Amino acid sequence: MKTKGRLYQELKDYIFRYCVEYYTVNESKAYEHHFGTVKFGHWSNENEKIRQVKKRFISEEEDVLNLLKGGFEKFADNTATRIYNEHKEELNLNLCPNCNKIARTPKAKQCRFCSHNWH
Repeated sequence: MKTKGRLYQELKDYIFRYCVEYYTVNESKAYEHHFGTVKFGHWSNENEKIRQVKKRFISEEEDVLNLLKGGFEKFADNTATRIYNEHKEELNLNLCPNCNKIARTPKAKQCRFCSHNWH
């Protein structure tokens, strides 16, 4: 679906959350690394099972870790911007038919900006 106008924060948030099929391999690994550090990083009493779970999420690849250097919000912003710039004509965005702004979710039927309802 074609979009009009600039890339605003709510659109970036939507793209980052719902357009994961456009993540690069390293972006997927960076997302999992962030998730792993938040979820498992505080476990100090590690057994083999915990080490295996952490190994699934935690990355030591420099290219992956560099994506997260500025923090998770910057990573999310950069990823969404890249996806939009490279794939904007392919993205399946749920845009309001009234104001052409992004809905909260892919299935939403009411605009958060103009309150238009398209049920």
